[in-house]
Amino acid sequence: MAEQHFTVVFLGGGSAGYVGAIRAAQLGMSVAVVERDKLGGTCLHRGCIPSKAYLEAAHLYTEMQHADAFGLSAGEIGYDFGKIQQYREKVVTENWKGVQFLMKKNKITVLLGEGTISAPGQLQVVGAEGTQAITTDNLVLCTGTSPRTLGIKVDGQRVFTSDNVWEASDMPKSVIILGGGVIGCEFASYYRAFGVEVTIVEMLGGLIPMMDADLGKELARQFSKRGIKLMTDTKADPASVKSGDDGVELTVEANGKQETLKADYLLLAAAREPTPILGVESLGLETERGYPTIGDNQRTSLPNVYAAGDIAGGLMLAHKAYADGILAAESIAGKNQLKNIDMNRVPQPVFSFPQVAAVGVTEQQARDSGAEVQVGKFPYTANAKAKILNDAVGFVKVVADKRTGDILGVHMIGPSVTENISEAGLAKFLESTPWELAYTIHPHPTLSEAIGEAAHAVEGTPLHM
Repeated sequence: MAEQHFTVVFLGGGSAGYVGAIRAAQLGMSVAVVERDKLGGTCLHRGCIPSKAYLEAAHLYTEMQHADAFGLSAGEIGYDFGKIQQYREKVVTENWKGVQFLMKKNKITVLLGEGTISAPGQLQVVGAEGTQAITTDNLVLCTGTSPRTLGIKVDGQRVFTSDNVWEASDMPKSVIILGGGVIGCEFASYYRAFGVEVTIVEMLGGLIPMMDADLGKELARQFSKRGIKLMTDTKADPASVKSGDDGVELTVEANGKQETLKADYLLLAAAREPTPILGVESLGLETERGYPTIGDNQRTSLPNVYAAGDIAGGLMLAHKAYADGILAAESIAGKNQLKNIDMNRVPQPVFSFPQVAAVGVTEQQARDSGAEVQVGKFPYTANAKAKILNDAVGFVKVVADKRTGDILGVHMIGPSVTENISEAGLAKFLESTPWELAYTIHPHPTLSEAIGEAAHAVEGTPLHM
């Protein structure tokens, strides 16, 4: 094939790559996306979308089981795991086709194959149709991350990661989840909704340990009420894993005592690591723990080479990857109004049961920074809409700086908080104060009222508690 030249090439067609490519095309550039698997990447095919489809099925199943709370009778409730899988795949496929359409609409060249950097501004793409040589004025690295296996053999029968758990042939009776972060808590919620015995093993002191401690404590309380076994401050021995026809075993240690856990499945959800960027070592790219060093405008240490998405570090979230990709494209075009993505403005959703969401710094981080901290907290037990939904659990917490009046963080656990966190995200972007959030008129009865009430509580004046 003849060599092709582009203004910009996105190496990786996941969340950062395909969204960045669209923005670059909108700005008049000639654009290519190199993708070794399927457009949409981990989020669409192995992460956000399939997991949320499973969680929605689990949520509806749970709601149907509690129909009597609303005076309704639904008869015997059951599920068909095969049909749940079909529903998941339908959602994924429809979104995938949507991404493919957007590539065509924006006249973006998609090269399916393994991309290797052969020299500055040059790549070789090896795919089903052979090898394609391409050149580019600008390169955006969007190669993402992969699950960390800790040396444990992932057999796809008893031991899974979040990448291949979709290949499981049935719903297990029991599962051990190694990791109590976002992925672990979401899968624990899903499995427990269908009656699976769930054990979470977390080496740190609580669930979702990178988020506000109050959220982790409340989530642990709700998980325990639902019968999920929590083993925090517990170390797992990767070398101890044994799997066979009758299940899987894992030895753990807590307080100096060892225990061997047994279950049908072991799900590895402890961490992720950078996916290797083929050929980049020859360019002398500066890295830290395998991640490219990033400066302003998503620039790496190399001229005309950028990074976006999970490989750029920071919060590993699809919407942060979108923002990275857009910023990289606009930086190349010289039309960016931001220089970097402020991690304190990136909403952090957890689609567990109950849901968790946050934006900004935790209370402890605020105190450690020297801020004169004020905290307002409002429980969903005092929110009318939460009671109507028969889901009055959790709270909204606003952390503010008394000296400056700034909102430093908003932390939420309860019904639909992954939707309502956007209001707090906008408040952070506009550098709002608790007073402005409190005096924003929230419609009644809605869950969003809890945000206004928590903002009032910063000044000690909540209205409904």
